[in-house]
Amino acid sequence: MRRRGLAQDRAARAGHVTHEPTSDGAGTAVGGFELLPPELRSDDRFDAALDAALASPAEAPVRRPPDGPRPRDEDGPPATRGGHHDRVARDVLPLSRPQDERPPTAHDTPGLARSGAPRPSRSAGGGESPQVGAAGRRWFLHPVPWVALAVAVAFAGSVAFTASMEDARPVDVTALAGGLRPLEDPPEPRWSVPVEPGTEVVPAVGAVVTVDGSLTAYSVADGSVLWRSERLGDRATCLPASGEPAREVVVCAVPTGWREQAARLTTVRATTGEVVGERTAATAGRLSVVPVGATDVVRAWWRGDEVAVVREDAATGEVRWERTLAHDGLGSGGDVVLDVRRGVVDVLAPGVAAALTEDGLSLVEDDVWTIVRLQDGRYVGNEYGRGTATVFTAAGEPAFRISGRVLEAPLSDGSAPGVIVTNTFGSIVGVDAATGSELWSLPGTGMRAVARVDGRVVVQTDSAYRSVDARTGEEAWAVTLEDGGPGPVLTDGRSLFVTERQRRQPGLVSIALDDGAVEWHWTLPEGTYDVLAVEGRLFLLGTGGLTAVS
Repeated sequence: MRRRGLAQDRAARAGHVTHEPTSDGAGTAVGGFELLPPELRSDDRFDAALDAALASPAEAPVRRPPDGPRPRDEDGPPATRGGHHDRVARDVLPLSRPQDERPPTAHDTPGLARSGAPRPSRSAGGGESPQVGAAGRRWFLHPVPWVALAVAVAFAGSVAFTASMEDARPVDVTALAGGLRPLEDPPEPRWSVPVEPGTEVVPAVGAVVTVDGSLTAYSVADGSVLWRSERLGDRATCLPASGEPAREVVVCAVPTGWREQAARLTTVRATTGEVVGERTAATAGRLSVVPVGATDVVRAWWRGDEVAVVREDAATGEVRWERTLAHDGLGSGGDVVLDVRRGVVDVLAPGVAAALTEDGLSLVEDDVWTIVRLQDGRYVGNEYGRGTATVFTAAGEPAFRISGRVLEAPLSDGSAPGVIVTNTFGSIVGVDAATGSELWSLPGTGMRAVARVDGRVVVQTDSAYRSVDARTGEEAWAVTLEDGGPGPVLTDGRSLFVTERQRRQPGLVSIALDDGAVEWHWTLPEGTYDVLAVEGRLFLLGTGGLTAVS
Protein backbone atom coordinates (compact mmCIF):
# COMPACT_ATOMS: atom_id res chain seq x y z
CA MET A 1 0.00 0.00 0.00
CA ARG A 2 1.32 3.41 -0.95
CA ARG A 3 1.63 5.91 1.88
CA ARG A 4 3.10 9.39 2.06
CA GLY A 5 3.74 12.27 4.39
CA LEU A 6 1.38 15.20 3.98
CA ALA A 7 4.05 17.48 2.59
CA GLN A 8 5.59 15.04 0.07
CA ASP A 9 5.63 16.10 -3.55
CA ARG A 10 3.15 14.16 -5.68
CA ALA A 11 5.33 13.59 -8.74
CA ALA A 12 3.82 12.03 -11.84
CA ARG A 13 5.32 9.59 -14.31
CA ALA A 14 5.72 9.89 -18.03
CA GLY A 15 2.95 9.27 -20.53
CA HIS A 16 0.62 10.71 -23.14
CA VAL A 17 -3.01 11.58 -22.67
CA THR A 18 -5.20 8.62 -23.48
CA HIS A 19 -8.77 7.64 -22.95
CA GLU A 20 -8.65 4.55 -20.79
CA PRO A 21 -11.96 3.43 -19.26
CA THR A 22 -11.61 1.79 -15.87
CA SER A 23 -13.10 -1.53 -14.99
CA ASP A 24 -15.24 0.17 -12.36
CA GLY A 25 -16.56 2.73 -14.79
CA ALA A 26 -16.65 0.67 -17.96
CA GLY A 27 -20.39 0.84 -18.14
CA THR A 28 -20.61 4.52 -17.40
CA ALA A 29 -21.86 6.66 -20.24
CA VAL A 30 -19.25 9.32 -20.78
CA GLY A 31 -21.73 11.40 -22.72
CA GLY A 32 -23.53 12.16 -19.51
CA PHE A 33 -20.73 14.52 -18.60
CA GLU A 34 -20.55 16.51 -21.84
CA LEU A 35 -20.60 20.26 -21.32
CA LEU A 36 -21.86 20.77 -24.90
CA PRO A 37 -23.52 18.42 -27.42
CA PRO A 38 -21.00 16.51 -29.57
CA GLU A 39 -21.77 18.57 -32.65
CA LEU A 40 -20.76 21.77 -30.85
CA ARG A 41 -17.47 20.62 -29.29
CA SER A 42 -15.18 22.38 -31.78
CA ASP A 43 -15.22 25.86 -33.27
CA ASP A 44 -15.72 24.53 -36.82
CA ARG A 45 -18.68 22.37 -35.81
CA PHE A 46 -20.03 25.21 -33.71
CA ASP A 47 -20.01 27.56 -36.73
CA ALA A 48 -21.39 24.89 -39.06
CA ALA A 49 -24.30 24.18 -36.72
CA LEU A 50 -25.11 27.87 -36.45
CA ASP A 51 -24.97 28.37 -40.23
CA ALA A 52 -27.22 25.36 -40.72
CA ALA A 53 -29.76 26.78 -38.31
CA LEU A 54 -29.81 30.13 -40.08
CA ALA A 55 -30.14 28.63 -43.58
CA SER A 56 -33.22 27.04 -45.14
CA PRO A 57 -34.03 25.90 -48.72
CA ALA A 58 -37.22 27.95 -48.65
CA GLU A 59 -35.40 31.16 -47.78
CA ALA A 60 -34.21 33.77 -50.22
CA PRO A 61 -30.46 33.99 -50.91
CA VAL A 62 -28.44 35.00 -47.91
CA ARG A 63 -25.33 37.10 -47.61
CA ARG A 64 -22.34 34.99 -46.66
CA PRO A 65 -19.01 36.11 -45.23
CA PRO A 66 -15.96 35.98 -47.52
CA ASP A 67 -13.98 32.81 -47.89
CA GLY A 68 -11.22 32.11 -45.40
CA PRO A 69 -10.93 31.16 -41.78
CA ARG A 70 -13.47 32.58 -39.41
CA PRO A 71 -12.17 34.99 -36.78
CA ARG A 72 -11.67 33.30 -33.44
CA ASP A 73 -12.76 34.90 -30.21
CA GLU A 74 -9.30 36.00 -29.11
CA ASP A 75 -7.88 39.14 -27.63
CA GLY A 76 -5.45 41.15 -29.65
CA PRO A 77 -1.80 41.34 -28.71
CA PRO A 78 -1.48 42.86 -25.27
CA ALA A 79 0.14 46.22 -24.79
CA THR A 80 3.70 46.05 -23.64
CA ARG A 81 4.34 47.48 -20.21
CA GLY A 82 7.45 49.41 -19.34
CA GLY A 83 9.17 50.54 -16.24
CA HIS A 84 10.17 47.11 -15.01
CA HIS A 85 12.33 46.98 -11.93
CA ASP A 86 15.94 46.49 -12.91
CA ARG A 87 16.56 44.07 -10.03
CA VAL A 88 14.09 41.57 -11.38
CA ALA A 89 15.52 39.02 -13.79
CA ARG A 90 12.87 38.82 -16.52
CA ASP A 91 12.34 36.39 -19.32
CA VAL A 92 9.11 37.57 -20.92
CA LEU A 93 8.14 35.67 -24.01
CA PRO A 94 4.83 36.99 -25.41
CA LEU A 95 3.57 35.04 -28.37
CA SER A 96 2.69 36.78 -31.59
CA ARG A 97 -0.97 36.60 -32.46
CA PRO A 98 -2.85 37.32 -35.66
CA GLN A 99 -4.47 40.72 -35.90
CA ASP A 100 -8.12 40.69 -34.96
CA GLU A 101 -10.44 40.81 -37.91
CA ARG A 102 -13.19 43.39 -38.07
CA PRO A 103 -16.11 42.22 -35.92
CA PRO A 104 -19.33 41.58 -37.82
CA THR A 105 -21.84 44.40 -37.88
CA ALA A 106 -25.56 44.33 -38.22
CA HIS A 107 -25.19 44.62 -42.01
CA ASP A 108 -23.12 41.43 -42.08
CA THR A 109 -25.71 39.32 -40.29
CA PRO A 110 -27.10 36.59 -42.53
CA GLY A 111 -30.75 37.16 -43.19
CA LEU A 112 -33.50 37.23 -45.83
CA ALA A 113 -32.82 39.37 -48.92
CA ARG A 114 -35.08 42.40 -49.15
CA SER A 115 -35.09 42.63 -52.95
CA GLY A 116 -34.49 40.47 -55.96
CA ALA A 117 -35.73 37.29 -54.34
CA PRO A 118 -37.94 35.01 -56.47
CA ARG A 119 -41.45 34.71 -55.11
CA PRO A 120 -43.01 31.30 -54.78
CA SER A 121 -45.59 30.42 -57.45
CA ARG A 122 -49.21 30.14 -56.45
CA SER A 123 -50.64 26.67 -56.56
CA ALA A 124 -53.58 26.12 -58.87
CA GLY A 125 -56.93 26.96 -57.40
CA GLY A 126 -55.31 28.58 -54.42
CA GLY A 127 -57.77 31.46 -54.14
CA GLU A 128 -55.31 34.21 -53.12
CA SER A 129 -56.49 37.62 -51.95
CA PRO A 130 -56.46 40.24 -54.72
CA GLN A 131 -54.09 42.38 -52.61
CA VAL A 132 -51.47 39.65 -52.90
CA GLY A 133 -51.66 39.32 -56.61
CA ALA A 134 -51.20 36.51 -59.10
CA ALA A 135 -47.48 36.26 -58.54
CA GLY A 136 -48.13 34.45 -55.25
CA ARG A 137 -48.22 35.17 -51.53
CA ARG A 138 -45.54 37.57 -50.31
CA TRP A 139 -42.93 35.87 -48.11
CA PHE A 140 -43.54 38.11 -45.11
CA LEU A 141 -47.24 37.10 -45.06
CA HIS A 142 -46.39 33.40 -44.94
CA PRO A 143 -45.99 31.91 -41.42
CA VAL A 144 -43.24 29.39 -42.28
CA PRO A 145 -40.35 31.88 -42.78
CA TRP A 146 -41.26 33.67 -39.55
CA VAL A 147 -41.29 30.38 -37.61
CA ALA A 148 -37.94 29.36 -39.12
CA LEU A 149 -36.48 32.78 -38.36
CA ALA A 150 -37.73 32.66 -34.77
CA VAL A 151 -36.22 29.22 -34.25
CA ALA A 152 -32.91 30.31 -35.78
CA VAL A 153 -32.76 33.47 -33.64
CA ALA A 154 -33.59 31.49 -30.51
CA PHE A 155 -30.91 28.93 -31.32
CA ALA A 156 -28.34 31.62 -32.08
CA GLY A 157 -29.17 33.41 -28.84
CA SER A 158 -28.79 30.19 -26.88
CA VAL A 159 -25.44 29.45 -28.52
CA ALA A 160 -24.22 33.00 -27.92
CA PHE A 161 -25.29 32.81 -24.28
CA THR A 162 -23.48 29.49 -23.84
CA ALA A 163 -20.34 30.90 -25.43
CA SER A 164 -20.46 34.04 -23.29
CA MET A 165 -20.88 31.96 -20.15
CA GLU A 166 -17.83 29.89 -21.16
CA ASP A 167 -15.78 33.07 -21.57
CA ALA A 168 -17.17 34.84 -18.51
CA ARG A 169 -15.46 34.80 -15.14
CA PRO A 170 -17.87 32.67 -13.04
CA VAL A 171 -16.40 33.68 -9.67
CA ASP A 172 -15.48 37.05 -8.18
CA VAL A 173 -11.78 36.69 -7.39
CA THR A 174 -12.07 38.75 -4.20
CA ALA A 175 -14.24 35.97 -2.77
CA LEU A 176 -11.48 33.39 -3.30
CA ALA A 177 -8.80 32.39 -0.85
CA GLY A 178 -5.92 34.53 -2.10
CA GLY A 179 -8.18 36.97 -3.96
CA LEU A 180 -7.55 40.70 -3.62
CA ARG A 181 -9.27 43.92 -4.59
CA PRO A 182 -7.50 45.80 -7.44
CA LEU A 183 -3.89 46.47 -6.44
CA GLU A 184 -2.28 48.49 -9.23
CA ASP A 185 0.49 50.15 -7.22
CA PRO A 186 2.92 48.82 -4.61
CA PRO A 187 1.23 48.41 -1.22
CA GLU A 188 1.67 50.84 1.64
CA PRO A 189 0.75 50.48 5.33
CA ARG A 190 -2.83 51.49 6.17
CA TRP A 191 -3.05 50.48 9.81
CA SER A 192 -1.28 48.18 12.24
CA VAL A 193 -1.93 46.54 15.61
CA PRO A 194 0.65 44.89 17.86
CA VAL A 195 0.49 41.11 18.20
CA GLU A 196 2.79 38.54 19.74
CA PRO A 197 5.06 36.65 17.32
CA GLY A 198 3.37 33.47 16.17
CA THR A 199 -0.13 34.81 16.79
CA GLU A 200 -2.76 32.92 14.83
CA VAL A 201 -4.96 34.90 12.43
CA VAL A 202 -8.47 33.86 11.38
CA PRO A 203 -10.44 35.43 8.49
CA ALA A 204 -13.95 36.61 9.31
CA VAL A 205 -16.72 38.49 7.51
CA GLY A 206 -15.49 42.08 7.30
CA ALA A 207 -12.82 41.45 9.92
CA VAL A 208 -9.49 39.85 10.65
CA VAL A 209 -9.40 37.98 13.97
CA THR A 210 -6.32 37.37 16.11
CA VAL A 211 -6.11 34.36 18.43
CA ASP A 212 -4.16 34.85 21.65
CA GLY A 213 -6.01 32.84 24.27
CA SER A 214 -9.09 34.85 23.26
CA LEU A 215 -10.41 36.34 20.01
CA THR A 216 -10.13 39.97 18.93
CA ALA A 217 -11.78 41.08 15.68
CA TYR A 218 -10.40 44.11 13.83
CA SER A 219 -12.21 45.84 10.98
CA VAL A 220 -10.39 45.20 7.71
CA ALA A 221 -11.14 48.80 6.68
CA ASP A 222 -9.56 50.78 9.53
CA GLY A 223 -8.34 48.39 12.23
CA SER A 224 -10.94 49.39 14.79
CA VAL A 225 -11.91 46.70 17.32
CA LEU A 226 -15.27 45.18 16.40
CA TRP A 227 -15.56 42.64 19.22
CA ARG A 228 -13.63 40.57 21.74
CA SER A 229 -14.44 37.12 23.08
CA GLU A 230 -14.05 35.67 26.53
CA ARG A 231 -10.89 33.74 27.26
CA LEU A 232 -10.81 30.38 25.48
CA GLY A 233 -7.54 28.86 26.65
CA ASP A 234 -3.86 28.94 25.77
CA ARG A 235 -4.04 25.94 23.44
CA ALA A 236 -7.00 27.10 21.37
CA THR A 237 -6.88 26.33 17.65
CA CYS A 238 -9.38 28.41 15.67
CA LEU A 239 -10.80 27.97 12.20
CA PRO A 240 -10.96 28.78 9.32
CA ALA A 241 -7.20 28.89 8.98
CA SER A 242 -5.22 31.81 7.62
CA GLY A 243 -5.47 31.97 3.83
CA GLU A 244 -8.92 30.35 3.65
CA PRO A 245 -12.18 32.17 2.82
CA ALA A 246 -14.11 33.76 5.67
CA ARG A 247 -17.13 31.88 6.98
CA GLU A 248 -20.19 32.81 9.01
CA VAL A 249 -18.72 31.33 12.18
CA VAL A 250 -15.34 31.00 13.86
CA VAL A 251 -14.81 27.62 15.54
CA CYS A 252 -12.20 27.20 18.28
CA ALA A 253 -11.10 23.84 19.67
CA VAL A 254 -9.36 23.55 23.03
CA PRO A 255 -8.01 20.01 23.58
CA THR A 256 -8.86 18.27 26.83
CA GLY A 257 -8.24 14.82 28.27
CA TRP A 258 -5.48 12.30 27.71
CA ARG A 259 -3.72 12.45 24.31
CA GLU A 260 -6.19 15.09 23.15
CA GLN A 261 -8.98 12.55 22.64
CA ALA A 262 -11.59 15.23 23.30
CA ALA A 263 -11.92 18.97 22.74
CA ARG A 264 -14.14 21.79 23.88
CA LEU A 265 -15.63 23.35 20.73
CA THR A 266 -16.68 27.00 20.96
CA THR A 267 -18.56 28.48 17.99
CA VAL A 268 -18.63 32.27 17.61
CA ARG A 269 -20.64 34.32 15.12
CA ALA A 270 -18.04 35.97 12.89
CA THR A 271 -19.81 39.32 12.55
CA THR A 272 -20.62 39.97 16.23
CA GLY A 273 -18.51 37.67 18.40
CA GLU A 274 -21.61 36.15 19.94
CA VAL A 275 -21.06 32.62 21.25
CA VAL A 276 -23.69 30.48 19.52
CA GLY A 277 -22.54 27.06 20.73
CA GLU A 278 -20.23 25.38 23.20
CA ARG A 279 -19.84 21.63 23.62
CA THR A 280 -17.30 18.86 24.26
CA ALA A 281 -16.73 16.28 21.51
CA ALA A 282 -14.44 13.34 20.81
CA THR A 283 -11.40 14.16 18.67
CA ALA A 284 -8.07 12.61 17.65
CA GLY A 285 -5.52 15.39 17.77
CA ARG A 286 -5.42 19.06 16.90
CA LEU A 287 -6.00 18.48 13.18
CA SER A 288 -9.08 16.29 13.53
CA VAL A 289 -11.60 19.16 13.33
CA VAL A 290 -11.87 21.29 10.18
CA PRO A 291 -14.53 23.73 8.90
CA VAL A 292 -16.69 22.95 5.88
CA GLY A 293 -19.45 25.03 4.33
CA ALA A 294 -20.67 28.18 6.06
CA THR A 295 -21.46 26.81 9.53
CA ASP A 296 -20.38 23.13 9.68
CA VAL A 297 -17.30 21.18 10.72
CA VAL A 298 -15.95 17.75 9.86
CA ARG A 299 -14.69 15.87 12.91
CA ALA A 300 -12.84 12.55 13.26
CA TRP A 301 -12.01 10.29 16.20
CA TRP A 302 -11.09 6.68 16.92
CA ARG A 303 -14.00 4.35 17.64
CA GLY A 304 -12.29 1.11 18.61
CA ASP A 305 -10.13 0.06 15.66
CA GLU A 306 -12.00 2.29 13.21
CA VAL A 307 -12.03 5.99 12.44
CA ALA A 308 -15.39 7.71 12.67
CA VAL A 309 -15.84 10.77 10.46
CA VAL A 310 -18.85 13.06 10.84
CA ARG A 311 -20.03 16.31 9.32
CA GLU A 312 -22.09 18.29 11.79
CA ASP A 313 -23.36 21.73 12.67
CA ALA A 314 -20.49 23.43 14.47
CA ALA A 315 -22.67 25.01 17.15
CA THR A 316 -25.26 22.31 17.87
CA GLY A 317 -23.57 19.08 16.75
CA GLU A 318 -26.51 18.18 14.50
CA VAL A 319 -25.20 15.42 12.22
CA ARG A 320 -25.31 15.89 8.44
CA TRP A 321 -23.63 12.56 7.64
CA GLU A 322 -21.36 10.00 9.28
CA ARG A 323 -18.94 7.40 7.93
CA THR A 324 -16.74 4.73 9.48
CA LEU A 325 -13.35 3.89 7.97
CA ALA A 326 -11.68 0.57 8.80
CA HIS A 327 -7.92 0.47 9.30
CA ASP A 328 -5.72 -1.89 7.29
CA GLY A 329 -4.34 -3.93 10.16
CA LEU A 330 -1.11 -1.94 10.53
CA GLY A 331 -2.13 -0.53 13.87
CA SER A 332 -4.60 2.01 15.15
CA GLY A 333 -4.58 5.02 17.40
CA GLY A 334 -2.63 8.23 17.01
CA ASP A 335 -3.67 11.50 15.45
CA VAL A 336 -6.18 11.71 12.61
CA VAL A 337 -5.42 14.46 10.11
CA LEU A 338 -8.34 16.01 8.23
CA ASP A 339 -8.08 18.44 5.36
CA VAL A 340 -11.10 19.94 3.61
CA ARG A 341 -9.99 21.69 0.48
CA ARG A 342 -11.54 22.30 -2.94
CA GLY A 343 -14.60 20.17 -2.34
CA VAL A 344 -12.88 17.07 -0.93
CA VAL A 345 -12.40 15.76 2.63
CA ASP A 346 -9.04 13.98 3.00
CA VAL A 347 -8.60 11.60 5.95
CA LEU A 348 -5.18 10.30 6.97
CA ALA A 349 -4.30 8.27 10.07
CA PRO A 350 -2.19 5.21 10.95
CA GLY A 351 -3.62 2.44 8.75
CA VAL A 352 -6.35 4.68 7.29
CA ALA A 353 -6.48 6.81 4.15
CA ALA A 354 -9.58 8.04 2.34
CA ALA A 355 -10.97 10.85 0.21
CA LEU A 356 -14.64 11.79 0.64
CA THR A 357 -16.86 14.40 -0.94
CA GLU A 358 -18.24 17.18 1.24
CA ASP A 359 -21.54 15.26 1.14
CA GLY A 360 -19.90 12.15 2.58
CA LEU A 361 -19.62 10.06 -0.60
CA SER A 362 -16.52 7.87 -0.77
CA LEU A 363 -14.22 8.61 -3.68
CA VAL A 364 -11.29 6.35 -2.72
CA GLU A 365 -10.23 4.42 0.36
CA ASP A 366 -7.05 2.62 1.47
CA ASP A 367 -4.75 4.68 -0.76
CA VAL A 368 -3.50 8.25 -0.74
CA TRP A 369 -4.87 10.45 -3.52
CA THR A 370 -4.91 14.13 -4.37
CA ILE A 371 -8.43 14.89 -5.61
CA VAL A 372 -10.24 18.15 -6.33
CA ARG A 373 -13.78 18.99 -7.38
CA LEU A 374 -14.26 20.28 -10.92
CA GLN A 375 -16.45 23.24 -11.84
CA ASP A 376 -19.26 20.97 -13.10
CA GLY A 377 -19.46 18.95 -9.86
CA ARG A 378 -17.31 16.01 -10.94
CA TYR A 379 -13.93 15.16 -9.41
CA VAL A 380 -10.43 14.49 -10.74
CA GLY A 381 -7.29 13.37 -8.99
CA ASN A 382 -4.06 11.41 -8.93
CA GLU A 383 -3.12 8.43 -6.82
CA TYR A 384 0.21 8.96 -5.13
CA GLY A 385 3.02 7.34 -7.10
CA ARG A 386 0.95 6.79 -10.26
CA GLY A 387 1.34 8.62 -13.55
CA THR A 388 -2.36 8.60 -14.38
CA ALA A 389 -5.33 10.61 -13.14
CA THR A 390 -8.94 9.48 -12.74
CA VAL A 391 -12.05 11.51 -13.48
CA PHE A 392 -14.96 10.67 -11.17
CA THR A 393 -18.64 11.35 -11.68
CA ALA A 394 -20.47 13.72 -9.34
CA ALA A 395 -21.68 10.58 -7.54
CA GLY A 396 -18.09 9.51 -6.90
CA GLU A 397 -17.86 6.72 -9.49
CA PRO A 398 -14.71 6.39 -11.67
CA ALA A 399 -15.48 7.41 -15.26
CA PHE A 400 -12.19 7.34 -17.20
CA ARG A 401 -8.45 7.78 -16.80
CA ILE A 402 -6.03 10.24 -18.35
CA SER A 403 -2.24 10.18 -18.31
CA GLY A 404 -0.27 12.72 -16.35
CA ARG A 405 -0.53 14.68 -13.16
CA VAL A 406 -3.52 17.02 -12.90
CA LEU A 407 -2.64 20.72 -12.66
CA GLU A 408 -5.73 22.15 -10.97
CA ALA A 409 -4.93 25.56 -9.49
CA PRO A 410 -6.01 26.28 -5.90
CA LEU A 411 -6.69 29.90 -6.92
CA SER A 412 -9.26 29.58 -9.71
CA ASP A 413 -12.15 31.67 -11.01
CA GLY A 414 -13.69 28.58 -12.68
CA SER A 415 -13.02 29.73 -16.25
CA ALA A 416 -12.57 27.29 -19.15
CA PRO A 417 -14.24 24.45 -17.21
CA GLY A 418 -14.26 22.12 -20.21
CA VAL A 419 -10.48 21.60 -20.16
CA ILE A 420 -8.38 19.67 -17.64
CA VAL A 421 -4.68 20.59 -17.72
CA THR A 422 -2.13 17.89 -16.89
CA ASN A 423 1.63 17.61 -16.62
CA THR A 424 3.13 14.63 -18.42
CA PHE A 425 6.81 13.91 -18.81
CA GLY A 426 8.08 16.84 -20.84
CA SER A 427 4.72 18.35 -21.81
CA ILE A 428 1.76 20.29 -20.50
CA VAL A 429 -1.41 18.79 -21.99
CA GLY A 430 -5.00 20.00 -22.30
CA VAL A 431 -7.64 17.26 -21.98
CA ASP A 432 -11.34 17.35 -22.84
CA ALA A 433 -13.04 17.18 -19.45
CA ALA A 434 -16.02 15.31 -20.93
CA THR A 435 -14.23 12.56 -22.86
CA GLY A 436 -10.60 12.47 -21.76
CA SER A 437 -9.32 13.05 -25.30
CA GLU A 438 -6.25 15.21 -25.84
CA LEU A 439 -6.98 18.72 -27.11
CA TRP A 440 -3.47 20.18 -27.25
CA SER A 441 0.09 19.59 -26.06
CA LEU A 442 2.74 22.16 -25.17
CA PRO A 443 6.41 21.17 -24.72
CA GLY A 444 7.86 21.91 -21.31
CA THR A 445 6.92 21.22 -17.72
CA GLY A 446 5.02 22.79 -14.88
CA MET A 447 5.42 21.41 -11.39
CA ARG A 448 2.24 22.99 -10.06
CA ALA A 449 -0.57 25.26 -11.17
CA VAL A 450 -0.88 28.38 -9.03
CA ALA A 451 -3.78 30.22 -10.69
CA ARG A 452 -6.50 29.86 -13.34
CA VAL A 453 -7.94 33.24 -14.28
CA ASP A 454 -9.90 34.23 -17.41
CA GLY A 455 -9.17 30.92 -19.12
CA ARG A 456 -5.41 31.00 -18.56
CA VAL A 457 -3.51 28.63 -16.29
CA VAL A 458 -0.32 29.88 -14.64
CA VAL A 459 2.08 27.05 -13.83
CA GLN A 460 5.19 27.33 -11.69
CA THR A 461 8.49 25.45 -11.71
CA ASP A 462 10.89 26.77 -9.09
CA SER A 463 11.17 30.52 -9.86
CA ALA A 464 9.74 30.30 -13.40
CA TYR A 465 6.10 31.05 -14.23
CA ARG A 466 4.29 30.24 -17.49
CA SER A 467 0.84 31.33 -18.59
CA VAL A 468 -0.99 28.89 -20.88
CA ASP A 469 -4.36 29.37 -22.57
CA ALA A 470 -6.40 26.42 -21.30
CA ARG A 471 -8.59 26.35 -24.42
CA THR A 472 -5.89 26.44 -27.11
CA GLY A 473 -2.62 25.48 -25.40
CA GLU A 474 -0.89 28.68 -26.53
CA GLU A 475 1.78 29.97 -24.18
CA ALA A 476 0.97 33.62 -23.50
CA TRP A 477 4.12 34.47 -21.58
CA ALA A 478 6.93 33.16 -19.42
CA VAL A 479 8.83 35.01 -16.72
CA THR A 480 11.65 33.97 -14.41
CA LEU A 481 12.31 35.69 -11.10
CA GLU A 482 15.58 35.76 -9.19
CA ASP A 483 14.46 33.33 -6.50
CA GLY A 484 10.83 32.46 -5.81
CA GLY A 485 9.80 32.83 -2.20
CA PRO A 486 7.73 30.49 -0.04
CA GLY A 487 4.77 32.83 0.33
CA PRO A 488 1.32 32.28 -1.17
CA VAL A 489 0.29 33.30 -4.68
CA LEU A 490 -2.39 36.03 -4.74
CA THR A 491 -4.34 37.77 -7.50
CA ASP A 492 -6.72 40.65 -8.09
CA GLY A 493 -7.83 39.18 -11.43
CA ARG A 494 -5.54 41.53 -13.37
CA SER A 495 -2.14 40.74 -11.84
CA LEU A 496 -0.45 37.87 -10.05
CA PHE A 497 1.38 38.62 -6.79
CA VAL A 498 4.20 36.29 -5.74
CA THR A 499 6.96 36.52 -3.16
CA GLU A 500 10.59 36.64 -4.16
CA ARG A 501 13.67 36.14 -2.02
CA GLN A 502 16.26 38.89 -2.10
CA ARG A 503 19.79 39.08 -0.76
CA ARG A 504 18.65 41.16 2.20
CA GLN A 505 14.86 41.05 2.46
CA PRO A 506 12.10 39.19 0.58
CA GLY A 507 9.76 41.15 -1.63
CA LEU A 508 6.37 41.03 -3.32
CA VAL A 509 6.33 41.03 -7.12
CA SER A 510 3.39 42.00 -9.35
CA ILE A 511 3.18 40.15 -12.70
CA ALA A 512 0.60 41.25 -15.28
CA LEU A 513 -1.64 38.33 -16.20
CA ASP A 514 -2.18 39.48 -19.78
CA ASP A 515 1.46 39.72 -20.93
CA GLY A 516 3.71 38.67 -18.04
CA ALA A 517 5.26 42.10 -17.54
CA VAL A 518 6.74 42.66 -14.08
CA GLU A 519 4.83 45.75 -12.98
CA TRP A 520 6.48 46.48 -9.65
CA HIS A 521 8.58 45.03 -6.88
CA TRP A 522 7.93 45.89 -3.23
CA THR A 523 10.35 44.97 -0.46
CA LEU A 524 8.54 43.51 2.54
CA PRO A 525 9.10 45.18 5.91
CA GLU A 526 11.80 43.61 8.03
CA GLY A 527 10.51 40.82 10.27
CA THR A 528 7.60 39.83 7.98
CA TYR A 529 6.95 36.11 8.14
CA ASP A 530 3.51 35.77 6.51
CA VAL A 531 1.55 37.39 3.68
CA LEU A 532 -2.20 36.77 3.54
CA ALA A 533 -5.43 38.00 1.98
CA VAL A 534 -8.54 38.60 4.08
CA GLU A 535 -11.79 39.89 2.57
CA GLY A 536 -9.94 41.09 -0.53
CA ARG A 537 -7.29 43.05 1.40
CA LEU A 538 -3.59 42.35 1.81
CA PHE A 539 -2.15 41.81 5.30
CA LEU A 540 1.33 41.18 6.67
CA LEU A 541 2.21 39.32 9.85
CA GLY A 542 5.56 40.00 11.41
CA THR A 543 7.48 40.94 14.49
CA GLY A 544 6.03 44.43 14.13
CA GLY A 545 2.46 43.19 14.41
CA LEU A 546 -0.48 42.72 12.05
CA THR A 547 -0.43 45.32 9.27
CA ALA A 548 -2.98 46.09 6.58
CA VAL A 549 -1.24 47.26 3.40
CA SER A 550 -4.12 47.53 0.92
